[in-house]
Amino acid sequence: MKMATILHGILLLIGAVLLLLGLVLFFSARKFRDKGVKTQATVIDNIPSRSTDDHGTSQLYTPLLEYSIGGKTFTYTPNSRSNPPAYDIGEKVPIVYRPDNHHDVRIVGYWGIYLGSNILFAFGLPMFLIGLGYFLFKYGII
Repeated sequence: MKMATILHGILLLIGAVLLLLGLVLFFSARKFRDKGVKTQATVIDNIPSRSTDDHGTSQLYTPLLEYSIGGKTFTYTPNSRSNPPAYDIGEKVPIVYRPDNHHDVRIVGYWGIYLGSNILFAFGLPMFLIGLGYFLFKYGII
């Protein structure tokens, strides 16, 4: 067996696995969005943090969100950071949380809910297509 065939077979397999995991995560996120409780949170602060890399130091901001459930107030800080801040203080942000676990919160938006599945699709699709294209061409199908 040629090395190219082995490598493209591995690409095809890894791509297929990533695409399947992406689909599972996509449908899980959609179920979370549909069955979750939707409410509004208020941005009460933009927490600064420093990020250092090869190009120097930069200031990034994470929103601190406050929301109420049954008269109790909770806070949520997403894992995303940006510069400039993604939200202004006092801005209302739509969120969704799990009815049985009000600490499992996500911002309602394309990236807030589907980030994981999009990352898996972004890596899996090119691998799958390269591997599939190789075998389709090798066996004269295209």
